[in-house]
Amino acid sequence: MKQTLLLLSLVITSLSACMAPRITTLPAPVETSIPTLPATMEPAVTPPTVVPSAKLPAASFESQTYLNETVGFALDYPSGWTVTEAVIGERASQTQFLSAPELADLATLPEGATRVSATVYQWDPKNDLAAYVASRKTAWEASGFTILEEQPLVLELGLPAVYLSVQTPEATVIFLVTAIGDQYLVLSGEGNLELVKEIVQRVRPISP
Repeated sequence: MKQTLLLLSLVITSLSACMAPRITTLPAPVETSIPTLPATMEPAVTPPTVVPSAKLPAASFESQTYLNETVGFALDYPSGWTVTEAVIGERASQTQFLSAPELADLATLPEGATRVSATVYQWDPKNDLAAYVASRKTAWEASGFTILEEQPLVLELGLPAVYLSVQTPEATVIFLVTAIGDQYLVLSGEGNLELVKEIVQRVRPISP
């Protein structure tokens, strides 16, 4: 009997061992690295577009208007200034706007004086403003002048032009170069440069 009980005990123990739940050790979690996305590239900088200017505001000075109906342009200048016209050779003509009449032929202006010139050139090739400006810059540099600033503009009525500031041995001179019809118009000025800038940018085409 004792042997029978012992045998049953062994069988029960064996079955209990077989039926015990197995504890499975899970593997440690694997750390996965999330790939870093490349930084977003900055958008390419778009060069500024030259936008036609709106109608010019009223002048800061009391003005009157010069009309050149032969060439086909108008220009506002301060009232009381002297205006002189001259022919320069066979292919150019010039109009001077002077804050005082004695300034016409002076190489260097006295303090407080201002002089603006509007020179019309017949030059080939026609209707090629970029080529004409390039030729002027070459001539200035050959003369030892320094170009301080250059800026394309679109003036009133959609007139394309190039604004330049040039240092000569005598003074800083403002230039505005444009084309009227098939001729080139070069506005230049010295003295009160802020006033010169305002005057030259008031040029506009008219029907000749």
